[in-house]
Amino acid sequence: MGEAIRHLESRKDRRGGPRVRHRSRRDVAKGWGQIPPDRVITVGVAEDHPLARQGIVELLNSADDMVVVGEAADGEEALELADSVAGEPDIFLIDIRLPGIDGLEVTRRLSHQHPDVRVIILTAYEDPAYATEAVRAGAKAYVLKTAEGEEVLDTVRMVAHGHAVLDRSVWDALADEGRSRGEQYGLTAREMDVLRLLGKGYRNRQIAESLGLSPTTVKTHVARIFKRLGATDRTDAVVKALRLGIIQ
Repeated sequence: MGEAIRHLESRKDRRGGPRVRHRSRRDVAKGWGQIPPDRVITVGVAEDHPLARQGIVELLNSADDMVVVGEAADGEEALELADSVAGEPDIFLIDIRLPGIDGLEVTRRLSHQHPDVRVIILTAYEDPAYATEAVRAGAKAYVLKTAEGEEVLDTVRMVAHGHAVLDRSVWDALADEGRSRGEQYGLTAREMDVLRLLGKGYRNRQIAESLGLSPTTVKTHVARIFKRLGATDRTDAVVKALRLGIIQ
């Protein structure tokens, strides 16, 4: 991707500055959950550097299963793109350092206003603290601009199909934070294990098989989780745990 970026020239509108560009979403349906593997993935790109933005766009459009439906040069344009007549993209590649509204704040707003849009942070900052903050804001992946083009494309595909793509150091940092928050609510390590599997939609028998416990023991752990979180059912427990940052 770096070579493609270096050899491309920027394009500007009549006023001399970057602009939001839209491509038709004709024949592209917006789905729920995982994007069907036989459907084109629609992508938005928010990057303030024209040359870098054009290189990313060219890379994405070179893939048969992707199409860039809009470009933005700052945070405000990125939010406008998600609200536009063209429709919100499936995936949004966003740089952290955007003029005006920065990439992290754009990610936070998208996660609340457009929860179906999956954000991938594409940045030059190799810092677990940035990555962890990006995940807290709602990002599904954190990719460095030094990555190979195929790695970027594979990440887009994985996120589109329901996966989160993060470095191990980020997962470890999030897990440590989750354990700390869980302890504040009196959750034991085993109850945290059960809660994470509840978050994946596992039933009691599946949890028992995964953790080597009896279904009765799992049922007891689930009841204790409900009590500690003040939850009424499994869904309520998972929603509260996500909101509190106990699980990701």
